[in-house]
Amino acid sequence: MKKLLITLLLVSPFSFADWGDVYYCQETSYAITGHDGELKEVELSKFQFKLDETKNAMVFGSSGTLAEKVVPLREGSKLTGEWWTAEDDSFRIYFIRGKLLFTITGPLNAFMMSADCDKF
Repeated sequence: MKKLLITLLLVSPFSFADWGDVYYCQETSYAITGHDGELKEVELSKFQFKLDETKNAMVFGSSGTLAEKVVPLREGSKLTGEWWTAEDDSFRIYFIRGKLLFTITGPLNAFMMSADCDKF
């Protein structure tokens, strides 16, 4: 019986993302590696984003690492099952069932941030 309930929860519409959903996230790690190989840890923060259908993008709120960013969803991303990729010219975001991974690389630094996200 427990297995049936778990299966129903996993395939429930509540586990699917939809346009207009707002996610609240807490960073779980954030590090910057310089071109010299030095690793710097960054203070963790909270942030939120909304799935915007008209922009086909993740639209971030006014705080956190990605404040005010609008990041287009990559073609082929699927909201069903809560997994997608969003990217712009300089960085990429992977989102899989409440886990967000953000990466950015440049000529002097590489950034990596992970976060746990819930929608309400």
